[in-house]
Amino acid sequence: MLRADSKSRIPTLALMGFVLASCGGKTDLYPFVDAEALDGPVPGEEVCNGRDDDLDGEVDEPFRDDLGRYVVDDHCGGCGVQCRVGRPGELEVACTILEETAVCAATRCIEGLAPSPTGVCVPIFDRLCLPCLDDADCGELGIAACDDVGGEQRCVVGCEFGCPSGYSCTGDRCIPEGGSCSCEPGDRFDLACALHDPEDVLCPGAAVCNDGVLSECVAPAEVCDEDDDDCDGVVDEGFRDARGAYSVDIHNCGECGVDCTTSAIPEGDLTCGGDPFAPSCVLLCPDTLDGLDPGDRVDADLDIANGCECTLTSPSDEPGPVLAEGGDLDVNCDGADGIVTGSFYVAPDGDDAGPGSPTRPLRTIATALRRASESLETAAPRDHIFIASGNYAESVELPDGVLVHGGYRRDFLALDPEGFRVELRAPADATAPGGAALTTTGAGTRTTRVRWMTVRGRDADRPSTATFGAVFVNPGPALEILDTTFAAGVPGSGRNGVNGPAGSGPMSEAVTGARPRGAIENASNTCTPGMANVVAGGLGGRSTCGGTDVGGGTGGSPSCPRFSMPQPNGSRGQGPLAGTGGAGGQDSTGPIMGSGCPTAVCCGLADFTVPTDFSGPQSGTNGGDGTPGSGGRGCMDPFGRFDASMWVAAAGTGGTSGRPGSGGGGGGGGGGAEMNWMRGVCE
Repeated sequence: MLRADSKSRIPTLALMGFVLASCGGKTDLYPFVDAEALDGPVPGEEVCNGRDDDLDGEVDEPFRDDLGRYVVDDHCGGCGVQCRVGRPGELEVACTILEETAVCAATRCIEGLAPSPTGVCVPIFDRLCLPCLDDADCGELGIAACDDVGGEQRCVVGCEFGCPSGYSCTGDRCIPEGGSCSCEPGDRFDLACALHDPEDVLCPGAAVCNDGVLSECVAPAEVCDEDDDDCDGVVDEGFRDARGAYSVDIHNCGECGVDCTTSAIPEGDLTCGGDPFAPSCVLLCPDTLDGLDPGDRVDADLDIANGCECTLTSPSDEPGPVLAEGGDLDVNCDGADGIVTGSFYVAPDGDDAGPGSPTRPLRTIATALRRASESLETAAPRDHIFIASGNYAESVELPDGVLVHGGYRRDFLALDPEGFRVELRAPADATAPGGAALTTTGAGTRTTRVRWMTVRGRDADRPSTATFGAVFVNPGPALEILDTTFAAGVPGSGRNGVNGPAGSGPMSEAVTGARPRGAIENASNTCTPGMANVVAGGLGGRSTCGGTDVGGGTGGSPSCPRFSMPQPNGSRGQGPLAGTGGAGGQDSTGPIMGSGCPTAVCCGLADFTVPTDFSGPQSGTNGGDGTPGSGGRGCMDPFGRFDASMWVAAAGTGGTSGRPGSGGGGGGGGGGAEMNWMRGVCE
């Protein structure tokens, strides 16, 4: 119900808008008044009290961040929590987020202190120069760290707050002015320190403390000890040449500690020379002191006893000639045929880990080929390969641009391909096509050579497979194969042909003829003619072969006997070489009467009279055998073909089927015996 007293919030003009209604009626509000808002709360200014004072749906929003944390100085972490300076060393504080929580934290401290990550003021320099293992040992300040100071791990701080007395800002760090935490005024000592080589590997060094000043960390001088003493990333520089050989210092020749000046020999002085990849103490030849020129005498064979035996005739030394040795072969007197610095040498007693020089040869041809090929792309190519006599069980790939020479004596100072035979033979597990010992693909775009060798492939490991000594695929015009013998291994025998299919069995088996029996007689006691007294002969088996009837003949079928008359013959078998039927046996008669009988009449089972030229029944003859089929043709293409990298041999043809055999003839019918009937005697 509306009131019109002095406390009513409805203006006077609004009252004029009411219309009185009759009893029981309702009074309508003025149409421009929001009735629902007349008794609701009124928006006010937002204060930090945990309520939505400005009725915008948010509580204390001026005092909280997006995550709802109270972050203003007068309400830090909650309403009414004020940030005020009060803890030791603080000059300024502020509401700060630390570890996701709003707290009052120091933002500025008195001199010598700095705000820590926990919001309090802590000393800056209290751990300066203390030994440490990591940053945690140096306190909680963000500017503190564990670092190298004069070769030692010590605590340092940044220069943001300046440096204390006796320290200076060096590289953004407060460092003792003497450069060391251990070196103090009045101290004099050496201090071990560490250096880093170009590969960032640590090396030992030393620094000197002199009255509080520490010198730089300095590596020791390089000495010949197979170690990088001066920490420059190079081992024994000053003692090794560009090839890595110890040839520079006569006191460390070939290896550290070998001093050529300590041995006195009657032949003269020694110097460091000989094999350029493996130097040794050799006789010093006076002609070599001013360089090498044609006519100079050199100790090429490294035999002190024969002195400077080699006369240099040319600085160039092409391989050969055949049958030459000594100075006639080594015309540049560098210790072997060819130019030693541009070649690799191989011998059966070599070592693939060695330099491949005349005195330190490689063991395998494959390693020499690989290293020679790799050297072609360097500033010092070694494209020639010289091989000492021996058998090399290898299957190798010839790279483009490499020149291979066999036929040498072990010292590479004599060449005789027949006397110092070099045989490259593929091992049993060689995987090259046809078991080849030497293969190459595309070699010959630049001069590539094989000379004075024997190359032999492995024996075949499967039937019907070819073997090869070498396989060259797409060779270039500069590939040279000279004075070299190639031999394939033993090829695989052809596979045996398979047996042809067995002939089919008979369509029906043969049937045995009926057994002999007594005749059926008529009233006159004689054999009744007709089928009732025919004893059926056997039936031949029925069969066809290749469409040809090759059945057997039918046996003869005897009937009533008649003295001396033959019974029927067997029939001929089927087929082009069929057997003939056997003749039938002759009939006999009985009984026997006369002097031959102990009684007037002989009626026993064997008492018969036979014809004078009696012949019994004959077997039919065998049918002729079928002729064998013709054999298959052998391999018509002895060279076969390549299928990718595999060799496929040509195959022979199959044999033809055999011709059919013929059926045998039927056997003749057996002869009968006629027994005359005699009452009371032979019944």
